Amino acid sequence: ILGVYATSNTILNVMAPLYHRIPYHTSSLSGEAWVQELLTGHPQRIRNELGVYRSTFIMLVRAIQALGLQPSRHVSIEEQLAIFLY
Repeated sequence: ILGVYATSNTILNVMAPLYHRIPYHTSSLSGEAWVQELLTGHPQRIRNELGVYRSTFIMLVRAIQALGLQPSRHVSIEEQLAIFLY
């Protein structure tokens, strides 16, 4: 009986996150404000969202600017890159 209890308890601990979901994408921001939140927020957040570290993101933005890409009328280079990486 103790083995059955331990096994069922382990299963419940593993499966609990599937039933008690905590919202992940809770930012009320979008567009440029969201990108700025990523750049100024916790360093791991930009890595989780875009798959690159902040320093890599900034280097990519500078490389794109060096190639002559300009921001569009409504979308910055940072936001364009974030859209591409997301």
